[in-house]
Amino acid sequence: MVENFEVKNKDGIILRGIINKPTTGDKFPCVVFCHGFMGNKLGHNFMLVKIARILEKIGVVSVRFDFAGSGESDGNFANLTVSGEIEDCDSVLNYVNSIDYIDKSNMNILGFSMGGAVAVAHNHLHVIRNLILISPAFNMCDIFINEVRGSKLEKFLHTGYIEFENNRLYKSAVEDAFNYNFFDYLKEMGKIDGKVLIVHGTEDESVPPLYSERIKKILADTAFLKFVPGADHCYSSLAYFKQAADSIVDFTKKYIADI
Repeated sequence: MVENFEVKNKDGIILRGIINKPTTGDKFPCVVFCHGFMGNKLGHNFMLVKIARILEKIGVVSVRFDFAGSGESDGNFANLTVSGEIEDCDSVLNYVNSIDYIDKSNMNILGFSMGGAVAVAHNHLHVIRNLILISPAFNMCDIFINEVRGSKLEKFLHTGYIEFENNRLYKSAVEDAFNYNFFDYLKEMGKIDGKVLIVHGTEDESVPPLYSERIKKILADTAFLKFVPGADHCYSSLAYFKQAADSIVDFTKKYIADI
């Protein structure tokens, strides 16, 4: 079954989301989804919806939401920052922690792309059991500054914003991203009792796969790394998506759903 929800972030902006809940049972493990940059709670080609429906069938609640300025949530996309999305995630986790049918000892995060970087932030690790990182974009700063070249550099210095397709992003996003080395946050992973699944396509042109190899090396036995041969950043074929989804389901059954 599906439920809609709204929650305010620390700035009073309304975040809108949706919950996929199994039809039978009293207390459920939960996975909170963090979508990627310029994405939303549906995911590219409905990827996040498909994963949520699969998890629902194996007895796991999925909570998907739009970050401020994205999807159906209020706010202005131009104001996006890594710090703001971390705080949005905290607001949603606080809300989820108040839901009576959620097993508070079994709350987990699935982060895709920029959402994977947000997922490792230390603000909320104390309430998280396991992490699932899909194409985790630990290179967000590079993604931002690589857009500021040539004529775009002069425009950025003059106007204070970057253009991403038909979206504007203020320079505060760049300045904020310079403050984050997401590998440093991996040192905090000892504060969670569970495991980390990392899924990455070998032909990802947005986030080099070696980022995930480095994550795995730092986390050692805490993490499992699944490379999807030939897959792009968004797993844009049925075969690529199936491999990614199968890895997520296997991990969920073993470490979250306890099947």
